[in-house]
Amino acid sequence: MVFSAIHDLLIDEKEVRVHSNGTGRPILMLHDLGSSAASWEHMTAEVVAAGREVVAIDLPGAGHSDAVEGLAEQVHHLHEVVLHVAPEPTDPIDLVGHGFGGYLAVSLAATHPEQVSGLVLEDPTLPPRSGPPVRARMPPAMAVSGALTTLRRGRLRENIGGFARARAALDQLAQADAAWWGRLSRVTAPTFIIGTGVAKAGDRALLDLLETAIVPSTRTDLPDARRGHLSDPDSFAAMVVGFLR
Repeated sequence: MVFSAIHDLLIDEKEVRVHSNGTGRPILMLHDLGSSAASWEHMTAEVVAAGREVVAIDLPGAGHSDAVEGLAEQVHHLHEVVLHVAPEPTDPIDLVGHGFGGYLAVSLAATHPEQVSGLVLEDPTLPPRSGPPVRARMPPAMAVSGALTTLRRGRLRENIGGFARARAALDQLAQADAAWWGRLSRVTAPTFIIGTGVAKAGDRALLDLLETAIVPSTRTDLPDARRGHLSDPDSFAAMVVGFLR
């Protein structure tokens, strides 16, 4: 099952491509850098069958969405998206974030805890809490995915700049950010942290810190899921809807 509806939002004069399917309480899904909302389409059948609506956006500068510069600006932009996607602007919403999408999701939950009712974070991209900068790297799979998205969407000129923006975001997230970690105490949404087989030792250590920083949180590791939620989208979707009941 793929998305049954596609439309664009205009937020602060920036277009946001929104893909959706199903009815019921929405689950907003945020993809990783170098990807697009299409990465979630194989999960839609399971989520829709559980009586929930899948809402997946192309993050700023990805797919058919316009770019937004700066991490703080992207979190603010996501907040505006949530206000449009939620059934009512004051209704909290469940968020699922992968990689950089996980960073945005948990950042929003810390900045606007009243807007987030549940969090699922799959291999979220996290800044160090202290110490020297870590080596920022874009995995080959991310670069290939981004290149294929560029060709498939037919937005070569727009998306060439996306690689530079992705690199800039990764470089910024490689810097220690104790203040960001301190804000996580404001997260009130029940949080499910998922580490997959692509997580390296340093990433797993940050997931340990994240589990400690957010209360309440639940953690599971899927060492055999080398492609994250794409390894077994039905099982992953079942975990997501089971947690976000």
